[in-house]
Amino acid sequence: MIQKEKRKIYIIPGLGESTRKRCYIKIVEFAKKSGFSVVPINIKWKLDMYMDDFIRQANKEIPNNIKNDYILGFSFGAYITAVLSKKKKAKGFIFCSLSPYFKDDLNSIPDKSKKYFGKKMMNSFKKYSFPNKNKGSAYFLIGEKDWSIAINRMEKSFAIWSGKKEKYIVKNTGHDLSKKNYIDVLKKIIKKL
Repeated sequence: MIQKEKRKIYIIPGLGESTRKRCYIKIVEFAKKSGFSVVPINIKWKLDMYMDDFIRQANKEIPNNIKNDYILGFSFGAYITAVLSKKKKAKGFIFCSLSPYFKDDLNSIPDKSKKYFGKKMMNSFKKYSFPNKNKGSAYFLIGEKDWSIAINRMEKSFAIWSGKKEKYIVKNTGHDLSKKNYIDVLKKIIKKL
């Protein structure tokens, strides 16, 4: 008897994070219990690298034609997921607290953040816009206490996504995947995939 291959969830963590962090381990365990095979995408977040390098690393790890699979990203991981969504023919995408560093967001970024990332990193963001006319399903999550420009980015991205889509505002939570409320909403989404 031929065994059917399990559907996969590719997980891209946020800046400086790894899927070995406790909150990702909880998500991985739940996804596996829900019948998924999980593929962690651990980016080498080096100081001398820029968004192009991070996207290139994830692109190498995720095949292009993954029509029954999903890609989940948090923060910069969600940004990378968005950039790759045109190329990766996934069944769906889960954008958790999407980072507001696309080309049309950059005028709203506070000087403190620009200084933190530096000129080269800020310039690397100028190449990317949130994609439109995308066919896969999309789930957009944001903490109700997140940065206001991150909330605006999520709203704009949700509005232009042309495939099936759902939006979740996670109560009593900011930009923090480790909060129980955030993980509970993610579990609800994974359960219905």
